[in-house]
Amino acid sequence: MEIKNLIVPQGHKEPITILEGVAAKPLPLFDYQGYQYTALDVKSFCELVKAKGKQPSALIFSDDAGFTAILDDTVISRKQDTVTMPYTYSVQMEEWEPVLSPGGHVFALKELIDYIKRADGKTIDNFESLLSSFKNFKYVSNVTGDFTFDNRNNYTFCVKVKDAEGTVRIPQTFCANVEIFKNSDWFQWMEIEVEISQPKSAGEQPLFLLSCPKFPRYLQAAQENLYEQMKKELDGWLVVQGRPTDRPAKG
Repeated sequence: MEIKNLIVPQGHKEPITILEGVAAKPLPLFDYQGYQYTALDVKSFCELVKAKGKQPSALIFSDDAGFTAILDDTVISRKQDTVTMPYTYSVQMEEWEPVLSPGGHVFALKELIDYIKRADGKTIDNFESLLSSFKNFKYVSNVTGDFTFDNRNNYTFCVKVKDAEGTVRIPQTFCANVEIFKNSDWFQWMEIEVEISQPKSAGEQPLFLLSCPKFPRYLQAAQENLYEQMKKELDGWLVVQGRPTDRPAKG
């Protein structure tokens, strides 16, 4: 390689070293990966959008997986700058998830009593009455007889403890007040169904199935509430139901 012109800065007195050769491999083109932020609740999501987004070029999408914001869609590389907020269950929802999941959850008597006791009057309607109903089985050593139903939609069946006989009533449904999504501060009264498996022989305890067939409705309502919260917090920003074309649908 021939060097035709070498310009030395005025006043420079140190030796100048010139290296010749070929780079081992071409330097890669700059590949901008963008910035991807993740928020866990509506407030944090909105704060990130307002701080990093550009109006009116930002786009906020809502779908069955959560929320996604493209902070500026006018510059090709900036389309990679995003904020996402997946739907995140609250701690309370995680506690109730076994019951609210498809098919519900089967409890033995002691397990069910402990489960109900961990709730309180703010979570379960008629809490004391419901807990007392289940506790009526606690010291029963011999349960016999068929189940019947009274006019208040209670399970009613005979209980025999040694020579004494009595009646136990268990409600077919009760309501639990649950916040589905973390920090949403939005609670719903959910109808929980109770099914009892009849003991097959004397001395056996019944099993209790708790389930919530209406949960998909409650889940949809909670998602719609978050969408309305988002539109209110981001007033003046473009918030739509949908997803970026490069984002696959959930599942």
